[in-house]
Amino acid sequence: MKILIIYILVFSFAVIISDSIFAQTEISNNDTLNQKSRISIDTLSSKDIHPQDSPESSGLIITSKDNKLSVRLYGSARVFGSYDFNGLEGGSGFSISDIPVGDDKNYDKTFFMTANVTRIGMEVKRKTIVGNTLVKIETDFNGSDNKFRIRHAYGQTRHFIIGQTWTNFSDIETLPLTVDAEGPPTAVSLRTVQIKYYLDFKPGWRFRASIESPSTVVYVPDSLSLEAVTQNYPAVAANIKKDWESIQIKAAGIINPVSVRNLSGDRGSLFGRGVLLSVNTNFFSGSSIKFQGLIGKGIASFLNLSDNSAFDVVLNPNSGQYQLTACYGGFIAFNQSLVKEFLDIDLVYGLVNLNMEDYFPDDSFKAGQYAAVNGFLNFPGGFRLGVEYTYGFKKTKDNSSGEANRFAYTFYYDF
Repeated sequence: MKILIIYILVFSFAVIISDSIFAQTEISNNDTLNQKSRISIDTLSSKDIHPQDSPESSGLIITSKDNKLSVRLYGSARVFGSYDFNGLEGGSGFSISDIPVGDDKNYDKTFFMTANVTRIGMEVKRKTIVGNTLVKIETDFNGSDNKFRIRHAYGQTRHFIIGQTWTNFSDIETLPLTVDAEGPPTAVSLRTVQIKYYLDFKPGWRFRASIESPSTVVYVPDSLSLEAVTQNYPAVAANIKKDWESIQIKAAGIINPVSVRNLSGDRGSLFGRGVLLSVNTNFFSGSSIKFQGLIGKGIASFLNLSDNSAFDVVLNPNSGQYQLTACYGGFIAFNQSLVKEFLDIDLVYGLVNLNMEDYFPDDSFKAGQYAAVNGFLNFPGGFRLGVEYTYGFKKTKDNSSGEANRFAYTFYYDF
């Protein structure tokens, strides 16, 4: 991963200084890559836009005089705050798997506020002998322990994307806009390191295929001591999407291999697999309905749940055999845009369920539900203000349960 990031940084620097860019650039306040005169370096597709992303028109644009190179430097100063009435103890994400249950239930009220969701990014677009190319690097400070982290770091050509970005086993375009920085916990919005091939063809079809670093969580009872094992194979994902005038439908599938250490000390492999279906409709002016559902085995770690709470594979202590965990889940969301896109209202409901076996730990996360209602005010000049009420429910394997209620707000200034 470090080598990949260093390669992208070096490549970006080389692209920027080539063609004596510092001697022949002009600065524009608008996104000149969207103008017809600059279309020669803006014909790449397959750029997934998350609803929480800064608009493409934001940033400082530097374009070469020959229109063959453009650099966009952008940022988003963000503040997130929350007030938890019970259950959770603050944080920029609302994870239903973290809700305490049974005797651990928490009724304390907690105020939380942070600016670590602030983002900084850079995009370099250039026309080369191999066609149009793009390099994107985006960072924030919302890593573990509030550390600086890489969100996106990839290079792109006409048909390939290489680096870290959204997993191919998802549909970022169908995610609802939420105040919660992580989005619905019952959705898939994982970023992975990958090599992706993409192809758009008429009429309105989009195909994607990728090999990715696998996402795996394996449970082994504390009573057993087994040597750690590295992953043998990459995950393989593919999807196809059809765009009509008022509806988009996407189907995705993944094979997620999980390497394990058997009791004998030998390595073993299980192959998780899953399918995902997403729908995005806008039959009525200013409104849309979004849906995402998935089902599979060995893919629980792709959900927006906290680390080590949902297991892809569990070791059966009775037989000494590993077993893939089956799961299903998803969400449905309604969005209404009011006052000429000045005000947006979102309603979201989601659920997730993991099939439990008798030998699973009693405190294993079994099922959860999520509901949210929010409103966003969009002001001229890159300002956005959002408020949200969120409810979460959690059940464990022993049928213990807990609830959480949160009021949250966020403020964006995109520049």
